[in-house]
Amino acid sequence: MLAFSGADQEIYDKGMELLERFVPEDAFMFTHVNPDVLFFITGGSEKHAIEACAKLDRVLLWSHDGDNSNAAATEVKAYLDKKHTFSLLWSIQQQGFANDVINFQQTLSATDKLKDQQLGLIGNVSEWLVASEISEKKLRERFGVFLAPISWDALRPYSDFEPSGNFMQHFEGASEDELEKAARVHHLMENTIEENHLDAITVECFPLVKQHAVTACLSLSLLNDMGIPAGCEGDLTSITGMMLSKALTGEIAWMANTVKIETDKVRFAHCTIARKMVRAYNIMTHYETGLGTAIQGEINAEKLTVFRFDSELKQAFISIGQVVDRPKLSNACRTQVDLAMPEEDIKKLQTHPLGNHHLFLPGDHRKLIELAVLWSGMEVI
Repeated sequence: MLAFSGADQEIYDKGMELLERFVPEDAFMFTHVNPDVLFFITGGSEKHAIEACAKLDRVLLWSHDGDNSNAAATEVKAYLDKKHTFSLLWSIQQQGFANDVINFQQTLSATDKLKDQQLGLIGNVSEWLVASEISEKKLRERFGVFLAPISWDALRPYSDFEPSGNFMQHFEGASEDELEKAARVHHLMENTIEENHLDAITVECFPLVKQHAVTACLSLSLLNDMGIPAGCEGDLTSITGMMLSKALTGEIAWMANTVKIETDKVRFAHCTIARKMVRAYNIMTHYETGLGTAIQGEINAEKLTVFRFDSELKQAFISIGQVVDRPKLSNACRTQVDLAMPEEDIKKLQTHPLGNHHLFLPGDHRKLIELAVLWSGMEVI
């Protein structure tokens, strides 16, 4: 808590009363070392705030509506902006403040969860993903995640593995032979995750399809149902967002292609999706190759948060979509959804896209994701 020099105990008692009145219980603790939050009780506290921020690269500023608190906080915010120290300024009396604090707690928790997690890249980033490869250094700097590259040559052939029992119980609707092959792939994925102590994986799928006519689509679906973020095509940008969504909300986002853009809606599609995100599904072949197995599912949510990072982890696109159709067209990846989205956001997909694949979470998580990416040092476009 910050007040003018020489402030007596009554001033600090008043500050404590304000915190207890407006801040959710157990949402804060006091520290003199590297604080996440500075609370301005009065004006005249600017110098003290600058001293407290001297070694910080990001900080949350809280103010209230009296005693020149907002005046001091605004001055300090301007100073920090000039020094390129990231900060957010919230009044504890503003509407929605309690929810903002909860989101901030979730953001700090997610940041801690991601630190030192291991992300496995099986194979390479697919050659067509020219805007979706993140460097190991950038992943480590931004989210504390370690990248663990694993070549296909370093893995045993999928056919060496027995079919996974829980896989065979999880899926139905395909020929026994195709399901058995996909179950062997799943056993390979599980074994790779266990042996390498991975927290998430992204898989360059097409070598598996081209060489063995089998896909990882169903395995990735089941892994996501099991709470292990698992992405396709070696897309490092998407899997990073999937890891963040799990750390923030406990739910793993769905990854999908941008298929069709209209003035008022956008179609997205992909060949795999967690079963718990669909209300019904069929097992079909993989769209691009006509081989293996894939999921044609009907999204069960009516509203989806849409987001995407750039490959430098400097920018994020965040939007909201209302489901208007769940088509089953033959000329796109198997699970398809049409989303009505804000016109200005649809325009961004054409004028300033951050890449093809986008991520989708049931419900409206825009404020939470926005806070998390801002706190991580990214910009929301």
